[in-house]
Amino acid sequence: MRGMAVAVSLLFVLAPSVVTGQTSIAPSDTGGAGSEGRKRLSLQMAAGPLLTASGGANVLSAAFGYSPASRLELLLNVERSHVPFQLTRFPDGYSISRGGTLTFVSGELRFALLPANRVSPFALVGAGGGVSRPTVNAEFPDRIRNDLRVLYVGGGVRIPLGRGFSLAGDARCMLGLEGYDGVLALWPVRVGVGWRF
Repeated sequence: MRGMAVAVSLLFVLAPSVVTGQTSIAPSDTGGAGSEGRKRLSLQMAAGPLLTASGGANVLSAAFGYSPASRLELLLNVERSHVPFQLTRFPDGYSISRGGTLTFVSGELRFALLPANRVSPFALVGAGGGVSRPTVNAEFPDRIRNDLRVLYVGGGVRIPLGRGFSLAGDARCMLGLEGYDGVLALWPVRVGVGWRF
């Protein structure tokens, strides 16, 4: 959580208009005569499955965003991905996937092809860090906590709903590094809502 506080502080230093509440008039962004300032801040929540993992694998995320330009958005993202324990039996044996939970904070950059008041595809890239906790059960009784670093790229589409609200969906390719030698790849798909203000 200390990392999140540092990131928010940097956001206020690098973008002083966030602190003062200043906005610029941009007719192309408001879709009209420019009678109101462009909405620069946003809150977003999303959830969805992890495509390459076993059934029940999911991702939950929440983000705070700042838009310095109409098509560019900087996000501070908090995310939790869970992959359940899986035991598969075969006639001549079995296989086990331990699973576990990844929790991390990341900085994310999104670039949309069109302004926020239009349906638009977007590209995203992000990086961050946190912890991974593999599943603990009868087969794996030891509690383990690994440092986690993540890097991801992806794309999606945003659909404005009016009054600052929007619906968005994205798919990402995420690479995770656990400790010094653990590498994992995940394909999270999220659908969520956002509110610009």
